[in-house]
Amino acid sequence: MRSVLSRRPALVAALLGATLTTAACGDDSAAGGSSRDAMTVLVTQEARSLDPIVASLSQITGGTQAAAVFDVLLWIDPKTGRAQPQLAESATAAEGGRVWTLRLRPDLRFSDGTPLDAEAVKFNWERHADPANKSLQARVVAGVGISVADSRTVRVTLPAPNAHFDKVIAHNLAFIGSPTAIKADPKGFGAKPVGAGPYRLESWVRDQQMVFKRNPKYWQVGSRPPLEELILKPVVDQSQRLAMLGADQAQVLTTAQAKLMGDARKAGLPVVTEGKSGGFMTLFNTARPPFDDPRARRAFALIMDPAARTKVVTDDAGKPLSTFLRPGSDFVASDAPLPANNRVEAQRLLDALAAEGKPLSFTYSTYNSPGSHVTAEYWLAQLATMKNISMKTEFLEGTQYLQKVQIQRQFDAGEFVLSFDDPEPVLYNFLHSKGQDNHMQWKNPAVDGALERARATTDPEVRRAAYAEVQRALAEDVPIFAYEQAFTAAIRAKNAKVVDLTVFEDGLIMFDRLGLA
Repeated sequence: MRSVLSRRPALVAALLGATLTTAACGDDSAAGGSSRDAMTVLVTQEARSLDPIVASLSQITGGTQAAAVFDVLLWIDPKTGRAQPQLAESATAAEGGRVWTLRLRPDLRFSDGTPLDAEAVKFNWERHADPANKSLQARVVAGVGISVADSRTVRVTLPAPNAHFDKVIAHNLAFIGSPTAIKADPKGFGAKPVGAGPYRLESWVRDQQMVFKRNPKYWQVGSRPPLEELILKPVVDQSQRLAMLGADQAQVLTTAQAKLMGDARKAGLPVVTEGKSGGFMTLFNTARPPFDDPRARRAFALIMDPAARTKVVTDDAGKPLSTFLRPGSDFVASDAPLPANNRVEAQRLLDALAAEGKPLSFTYSTYNSPGSHVTAEYWLAQLATMKNISMKTEFLEGTQYLQKVQIQRQFDAGEFVLSFDDPEPVLYNFLHSKGQDNHMQWKNPAVDGALERARATTDPEVRRAAYAEVQRALAEDVPIFAYEQAFTAAIRAKNAKVVDLTVFEDGLIMFDRLGLA
């Protein structure tokens, strides 16, 4: 049913568990008063915009909603760690990974009738590169040459070899909007997006719901998508989300919150989970005081006990982190454990900073959500018995947090979650000094070199050695404090007969196949 991409194999994610794909289960009744032609899915929070220069492949940046409208060129299958075809049918490398060819499926059209051709892809990617647009993906396309070979073929010339650029497309450049609609109303496109995905947006009442209708111009029309109507509701409160599933007011949600997963299991709701590398963490802004001093970063990390936090915050549903890559990953470095709880050493570091006139005082920025409040309160409780350290808390709404921490990078320490299958391209984006997601503004030349070596090859031994070097530097320099292992869970209403629920990235759904039996 799908063409297989021509590429070199990536090994890591084959060890990371099966794709979250469910078969039908439940009784024959239609859940939530809906027929087999309609479904309600709960999303983590409201989207700021569905414009691809703003929305990205993450639950917290509108990725779930955008995936319904745009579909994706490629997607990273968590079962294999490989980029798989969707709107594109292949992505192939030449010249040692410096030149890539993206081949689109034939006769693709946006819901407004505009062809989704090579010119449309070029237009969208060059739009990311335009500084005036302030795209979240600007650094990904910096220095990239994009040309059209024919109506279905895009040629990409990279500034440096990247044997994994297909995963960059899948993770950073997968959403393509209609050039006709963008040119007609570039500022309003985020609220009225036009894509070539399985659904078209019919209505959007902010903070209440988005209603989508089947796209009659979708490339798989006749077989997919199986639903006539899709409703996405943003519900932040975790207990309310479970209550809605329990009352059959919604059929599906995905989450990366361990307590919600644990509560769902206690409530008897069907749950499927998938382990990821990375996890929940505290970011330190290494470009300004007080966390430009590595002693301050290490002191914070040594004060905290991830295992104890897991018991308090997640009711033991979460898994504390001991290594940054998950146990079982082909790239995990067992000789690079993360800093372990040692309050005596932490106090020594704090006293040394205070003796130099630099007692540790900072603001912890996080989301204004129940789970984030609990974690922040736990950190405050751990600091209460320590000397020469004080922490203020700042709770921000999702768009405020995105702007302050991830875009402006005006913060001391902040909450973050990183979830990935294969290390590429996430670790490069997150840890390279020029990486677009290096919110810590961490600069480590040895790490830069290791990340560049890893992305220039498909040799598993070279990649393994390079990522081991990265993990040792993380443990030594502590630009982040990672404390809970990442995962993705799909939770269904007990009476919902959901079929073909396929989840990727940090909880996005392949909407072309999701249905009710």
